[in-house]
Amino acid sequence: MILDRRQTSWAVGSSAGAIVSLAIYIGYVFLSPNGARGGSLLGLFFAALGTGVIVFECLLSLRKKYPASPLGRVKTWLSAHVWLGLLSFLLILEHAGFRWGHGLAAILMWIFAIILVSGIFGVAMQNYIPKRMTELVPHETIYEQIPTVIRGLRIEADERVEFLTADLGIQEEDVEFIRAGGVKQYFDPAQRKGAAEKLQVFVDKRKASPQIEIDEGAREAVRAHYLQEIRPFLQDSPAAASYRLLATRELVGAYFNHLRTIMPVAAHDVLRDLEGISEERRQLLVQRRFHLWMHTWLLVHVPLSFAFLVLTAVHAVLSLRY
Repeated sequence: MILDRRQTSWAVGSSAGAIVSLAIYIGYVFLSPNGARGGSLLGLFFAALGTGVIVFECLLSLRKKYPASPLGRVKTWLSAHVWLGLLSFLLILEHAGFRWGHGLAAILMWIFAIILVSGIFGVAMQNYIPKRMTELVPHETIYEQIPTVIRGLRIEADERVEFLTADLGIQEEDVEFIRAGGVKQYFDPAQRKGAAEKLQVFVDKRKASPQIEIDEGAREAVRAHYLQEIRPFLQDSPAAASYRLLATRELVGAYFNHLRTIMPVAAHDVLRDLEGISEERRQLLVQRRFHLWMHTWLLVHVPLSFAFLVLTAVHAVLSLRY
């Protein structure tokens, strides 16, 4: 959920609800000779309100599964989830008389606090990461396609290096991968076969002998740098040593600037292509890391929310019974 002017009415409404509930709580405390108690009429009233909000909070997952439902927009539900969730914590504190309690009550309060903090963290990530993603990942792609894009970058890099070194002796799985413009579609099997045969002619030529002439020492140096340092960075999980060499945009630039100073001019175009490929791979690492930050908090927030709901029901039964 993005925090912008559209959230103003929700912020004002939840703040007004908080002020009203606090005013009622303060009057209740002053008028109660025994102080605030969770089992009193108003204590149970606060508990019922807080629990009702919590049940509504847990319905968000169900609402997301049916985006075409007429029960309001998902964005509206999400705004209500965030702002009413903050209000529900105050209502439960008022139910408990602003005491943490002990036993099951204390466990519930700790769980609720963790849920609240994880939710705030999630909202913060949703507002921070998209902006940083725009700045740091110009080549952002669909997250589920990242492994396919990485494989495409690796195959493309192999092809570029083989213009200098001839056959690298690497057998990459024969798959269609995503390049700029997407994957070319063939509706005629014969046309597809003909295109593959034409491409194979160029592949065989490139693998048979170098297409760009450089001296043998430079050729072996390119091969060694590529196989030992660059290509390991183009794997699904980059090797630690190659990651240290190419972990930032500045390191990528410095690494390939160094290679250009020690390699002949004829190899510079290939090195520039490899630099672009390595930079795109680095950006995909950043995107994957941001994606984990955006979603791993849900592994805490969602299970604890449902556990909290179940334990709240247990707490209510035990409290009313005893």
